[in-house]
Amino acid sequence: MQGFTWIDTVVLAAYLAGIATLGSVLGRGQKDVGDYFLGGRTFHWLPIALSVIATDLSAITYMGSPALAFQRDLRYLPVILTAPVAVLITVPIMVSVFYRMKIFTIYEYLERRYGIVLRVLASILFLTMRGGWLATAIFVPSLALSVVANANMTACIFGIGLFATFYAAVGGFKGVIWCDVVQFFILVGGVLIAGAVVLMDFHGDVAGIWALAANKGHTRMWDFDYHFAAEYTLWSVLAGGLVSYMSAAGADQVTVQRYLSARSLGVALKSGLAQSLIVLPVVIPMFLLGTLLVAYYAQHPDMMQSLLALDPANPTKAMDRVLPHFVVHGLPRGVGGLVIAGIMAATMSSLDAGMNSMATVSVMDYYKRFFHRDWKTERHYLWASRGATAFFGVSATIAALYVDQLGTIIEIIGKISSLLVGPLVSMFFLGVLTRRANAVGVFLGTLTGLAFTAWLANRTDVFWSWYGPAGLVSSATSGYLLSLVWNAVSGAALFDPQSLFRKD
Repeated sequence: MQGFTWIDTVVLAAYLAGIATLGSVLGRGQKDVGDYFLGGRTFHWLPIALSVIATDLSAITYMGSPALAFQRDLRYLPVILTAPVAVLITVPIMVSVFYRMKIFTIYEYLERRYGIVLRVLASILFLTMRGGWLATAIFVPSLALSVVANANMTACIFGIGLFATFYAAVGGFKGVIWCDVVQFFILVGGVLIAGAVVLMDFHGDVAGIWALAANKGHTRMWDFDYHFAAEYTLWSVLAGGLVSYMSAAGADQVTVQRYLSARSLGVALKSGLAQSLIVLPVVIPMFLLGTLLVAYYAQHPDMMQSLLALDPANPTKAMDRVLPHFVVHGLPRGVGGLVIAGIMAATMSSLDAGMNSMATVSVMDYYKRFFHRDWKTERHYLWASRGATAFFGVSATIAALYVDQLGTIIEIIGKISSLLVGPLVSMFFLGVLTRRANAVGVFLGTLTGLAFTAWLANRTDVFWSWYGPAGLVSSATSGYLLSLVWNAVSGAALFDPQSLFRKD
């Protein structure tokens, strides 16, 4: 038992200083919102792909995946299998349209397709969903830092939140992308190091580790139960994961903003393909790390007692802390700092992206859209963008103080996003895939989907992973049928897709 030593502290501090410096340096020379929000649309496919993965793999995934495997089993692991499918379906369909339009936010597409009301509605849903996600992404690494440093949780939340806010506001999109690339390799390295230490403790006996974890009931991966209330069935995991990843790839400003920064449409599509190939070997080891830790803690019962003592009243919540606890009590000096740096890398790559994208939406979809004046220069909007980034960073930091009341790590973000992703995906896919969809039908369909998922969450025992598919089916079906009715009543002409690309 080594503990988190001064060497680990130095390693972690060096990482944080390096990221802050990199963000500040890359933030120089920004002249307008095109630079601040899209990096001048100059990026190649590889940094885009790595940035998307690093953004998606927040500390929520980094800590939540091994924690869920440690708490239960591997039934949630198949969710990652849906990511490549969702990306390969969604990116060619949606991103091709967005990129050709030369827009800053995907909600501008909704205005051109349907009108201003749906642009506002979708952007509000995005800000709500990502606001909850941002708060959770601050809370989770704060949990880790409080464990390893034996520090006050509130102080950790403010420290991490304000640090991320600073370098996201200063660095802009260029800083975000390249910091994400660096952090991608750090977070992957952290997982590999932790796994390697466990393997060495068992002298490389993978079969023995698996047998020990299986004996504890933690290797189950496939659950074919067809009941909607059953937790983590194969059907709920695959259906929920597919809708969630489709939303991320084509209906979420955070991810799509990266594709829009590509130097060409071909590069954007290539980055989506690269992302779909790279994500599996990155995420699967995170779940398997939880299985390794099951075996390790079974061999070290004193450590298990120490882990549960972190929250004696709630063992499940205590096990959310298994990775940072292992860092403190199971890793050699210096190595723990690298793994915690991995957690912080997963955090910062998500926080900077979330803050920048929320600022993009607030400035381009609201401030510039409704309050533009001729005297407001590009420099003015650049400073407004930095102010918006700071606002969302500080707000999310304050909200993070209350995240712990919502459940385990995976459940927190799963419940928040699953309620909204279905109706969001429906808006965009109806717009692109059919000319018959119209503003009235899609608006009412979206409200129907939101109401249906809210009813499922509050009035039934349906597992939360079904909320996304239920929201998509109800929104898309009702939106399309109501559009047909409105077209018949009003005699409106079918939408002309070419109008999206005409300049007024």
